[in-house]
Amino acid sequence: MTKIIKYTNKDNETLYKFRFYAGLDEITGKQRYIRRQGFKSEKDAKTELLKIEYLVSTNQYFKSVKSGKFGDVLDEWLALHKETVKASTWRYIERRVKNHVRPYFKDMYVDKITLRHCQDFTNKAFAAAPVGFTQIISIVKNTLDYALRLGMIESNPMLYVIKPKKQTTISDKHGNYYNKDELKKFLAAAKDTDLKKYTLFRLLAYSGLRVGECLALTWHDLDYKNNTIAINKTYAKTNNGIKIQTPKTKASIRKVSLDVETIQVLKEWQLNQRKQLLKVGINAMNKQQLIFSNNKNSFIANETVRLAIHQIAKKTGIHPITTHGFRHTHATLLFASGMDIKQVQARLGHSNVQTTLNIYTHAIQDKQDKIGDEFAKYINF
Repeated sequence: MTKIIKYTNKDNETLYKFRFYAGLDEITGKQRYIRRQGFKSEKDAKTELLKIEYLVSTNQYFKSVKSGKFGDVLDEWLALHKETVKASTWRYIERRVKNHVRPYFKDMYVDKITLRHCQDFTNKAFAAAPVGFTQIISIVKNTLDYALRLGMIESNPMLYVIKPKKQTTISDKHGNYYNKDELKKFLAAAKDTDLKKYTLFRLLAYSGLRVGECLALTWHDLDYKNNTIAINKTYAKTNNGIKIQTPKTKASIRKVSLDVETIQVLKEWQLNQRKQLLKVGINAMNKQQLIFSNNKNSFIANETVRLAIHQIAKKTGIHPITTHGFRHTHATLLFASGMDIKQVQARLGHSNVQTTLNIYTHAIQDKQDKIGDEFAKYINF
């Protein structure tokens, strides 16, 4: 009788596996075993085992289980995965598959792919894209996981690769965020440059919005009475152009409170925008009018925002950050101002507090380093 075995993986998760004896191979005469692992519950493992037992007993299993080309399995997995992600995410997946995955594995058969192949691919992916290589190798891992579930391979070699780590350089030491003084300098320079740019970067820095959420905002989302802004959509670039879609997660749908000065800046920009658009015959009183739009009263491209950051940073003499860096800046300064982890999580719209902890470890550590002094001051007060 096949036993369901409980085990713990490298992440300390309790999982289940089994090895099913499937008789002798008619061609080689060797014993055949079907191995499955990674089940999150014993029930799931038993369900899969019963399915395999039935397929083997009815001579259906080994007819369908045979080696195939990685590209064919990849196509099959992609077709299934496409239905589970947003169009904007799918665009990045397609690009990674085209530029990295297909060129390497080409016509390899899945059962011939070894750990050495996977390690070599991982090293090449890291060299080509050190920032996003984990997303690239995850495509290969998920494809081979699918082949494993189909019974085409007995184990997934991508599980055992050693992931390279990016070496810290002088330019990396600062981090993708501004401290308080740097932010003040940047916003002062933005204010001298252009009211729209100043309003955009102030809102990003003082709200912690994702840039896609910010560029999708309409004036209808702004509540002047309560000084809040409603986040219920995001701007996304897909293969078919710009698309407005639901935010990243359910937790991303939220209301963010704004300070009085930022509200005043937004009011000033709203009046300025109406005057500008009226000159070209556009009525900006529409509730669906974008808060930030281009000269054609359409969506501003991410590239335009990135270029503006570089121009203003150069003018100020400070290092440029990414558009997402303003979100990091906001979170970092929230921690510095005394906000706790749950408050920051809710404001940023993270569905899992671990995401907040993982991303903003540096800010949390700064607070931890000062706990001893703060406690002593409190006791001695």
